[in-house]
Amino acid sequence: MPTPRQRRLVRQHAALTLVALGALALGDALTLPVAVVASLLALLLAAEFTAPVYARPPWRARLRWILLLGALLVVVLGATHVATVARTLDPSLAYS
Repeated sequence: MPTPRQRRLVRQHAALTLVALGALALGDALTLPVAVVASLLALLLAAEFTAPVYARPPWRARLRWILLLGALLVVVLGATHVATVARTLDPSLAYS
């Protein structure tokens, strides 16, 4: 059973993600890597906004691992993008 703080985190994350994706769609910049980064930033913001002041519940320690996995995914997406750009600039790198 989720606690009120967990529900607040999920609601804020969903709202921030929808706002970010809506803004990206309006700006015609909505791609999968950008959407992943926007969702990760929304989760970071929601986690900071809902953080308790004096006590740290046990479930928030697990949130750190989710954020680390998201950061790793962003690094992988960034490396893929850099490799794609490098291949378009130098065709000799296409088969290496």
